Amino acid sequence: MAGNYTHLIFIVNEFSRKGKHTRKAIRDHMLRYSLTYEIHTTQYKRHAVELACTFSDEKADDCLIIAVGGDGTLNEVVEGICRSAKKRAVSYLPTGSGNDFARSHDLSRSIEISLERILSKTEETELDVITGVSEAENLIAVNSLGFGIDGMVIAKLDNNNKKQTTGKFSYLLSVLSAYFAQKSFSMSIHSESLNLSFDEILLIVCANHKYFGGGIPIHPLADPQDQYIDIVIAEKFSFLELLQILYRILSSESHLSHKKMHSYRVKSCTLMFDTPQYGQRDGELIEKHTHSITIDTIKQHFWV
Repeated sequence: MAGNYTHLIFIVNEFSRKGKHTRKAIRDHMLRYSLTYEIHTTQYKRHAVELACTFSDEKADDCLIIAVGGDGTLNEVVEGICRSAKKRAVSYLPTGSGNDFARSHDLSRSIEISLERILSKTEETELDVITGVSEAENLIAVNSLGFGIDGMVIAKLDNNNKKQTTGKFSYLLSVLSAYFAQKSFSMSIHSESLNLSFDEILLIVCANHKYFGGGIPIHPLADPQDQYIDIVIAEKFSFLELLQILYRILSSESHLSHKKMHSYRVKSCTLMFDTPQYGQRDGELIEKHTHSITIDTIKQHFWV
């Protein structure tokens, strides 16, 4: 059962959707299993990073760390494990509002079914994780890392305390609002295969998985096992063109063929901005303080 793991460590985001009911549900379902376990609840922003790093360093190899929450919680737990001296797999119970990682990997949002899945697995899955290194901070992104409108969306949701209700359609409504707040900016991208400059763009996303924003297929072909980063760039477009692009996303996933949309595949790259922009990593806000950032991938083991 669960490979060689005999003890489970649940890191629960108490503030994710359904978070307050999650601990009881875990205890109820764990009565069916003989494994020992412990539940730790996050107390403040990025607490999961600290917990995961500490547990990864200090706990025995037969302990499995499980992120419980949304994509942001998974992001923090993965970051904590990546920071630790002892590398180990991370598992996941999706109970948040976005759940783009769960959607990309066809994971159930039922705690009972998710526990059955975790405990019936016999081997790890190796996936890419995006890293971003800037003058201000080092970032980890499991699903996507982006700047421009998607960052503005998260900034607005954070300011309005609406992250709890984020889903595909509420996110798209926020995009319409963010469109009028986001000014176009110039940026360049540099890699072994690319040296491109754009005078006016509204969005750049580095995608590792198909979905972001609560179910939006930002790059339908993104593969978290190919060691490539799929970059989506949106040049400045009119409001009518925005509606056309959103319709294509929802109806046929053909938005990347729009004349204002561009996509590239790179192993790594450096992004340079004329002015700092709001950004997001797995739906969590990146503040405006980055003029350049180097994007790469690392391998991380997942028990999913």
